[in-house]
Amino acid sequence: MHNAHEVFEKLGPNARLQLQLSQLESPNRGAWILIVFSAAVLALGALSLLSPASFWRANELEIKIPPQVLFVIMLALVVVALDVTRREREVQRLRLANLQQTLEAQSEQAAGFLDTLTKVFNRNFLHEVLQGEIARAERNNHPLALLMCDINNFKQFNDRHGHLMGDFVLAQVAGIIKSCVRGSDYVVRYGGDEFLVILPETGADGAAIVRGRIKRKVLEWNQQNRAGEAPVILSLGLYHHIAGDPPEKDLAEADRRMYEDKLAADRTAAGAGIPLRNA
Repeated sequence: MHNAHEVFEKLGPNARLQLQLSQLESPNRGAWILIVFSAAVLALGALSLLSPASFWRANELEIKIPPQVLFVIMLALVVVALDVTRREREVQRLRLANLQQTLEAQSEQAAGFLDTLTKVFNRNFLHEVLQGEIARAERNNHPLALLMCDINNFKQFNDRHGHLMGDFVLAQVAGIIKSCVRGSDYVVRYGGDEFLVILPETGADGAAIVRGRIKRKVLEWNQQNRAGEAPVILSLGLYHHIAGDPPEKDLAEADRRMYEDKLAADRTAAGAGIPLRNA
């Protein structure tokens, strides 16, 4: 599954393929040097053939090969050099075509696993990646954490402010979550306003740091970009995988803990005299 993440690196085509494409499409300096050298050799051979007396005028170089033979040898060298260049360019063209085909296939595959609104992975990707990360964690005896995120009262927010504003908030929250995790982590849109964060090789302390970072970033966003009269509040459920448990149990436990956090937030709001709203 680690390879699959490389395929969808940065939620787009593989940057290394892009680099190889640009290198192949750029002019081949070595080929041009070879062409210039061949032209010089050809000109030298033609000069020695057409005007042998003037060419070797000073007799500084003793040549016992007839000029005609020398010209043929030089011409043969040029032909060989040009043929090698042609073959190299053909191989390069085939490599370029293959890389372009691979890049297009990976782009199409990546697009099928991305949520068009939030630009994070969708649930089509979840089963494959979660199973793979669980297997890798158990094989290497490494920790694996799941963080379920839900936007409180999002349905009422949508009803009051419209779906366009709701889509804006979803995209903003997704961006906040992505900014709080590493490149090796996964952010998945789990449901309408729910996001799942998969944190490979992350123990309790590291997962708690991510959880706190998300809450802090959301608070900062509220202070600068509040949508409507109510702040955006996330409920976060953190769960650590136990060896032997299936993915379904991990998801259920993360979801349950997220609802516990949501109920705690509702109790806090009730204690402060804030009317409770449906999630």
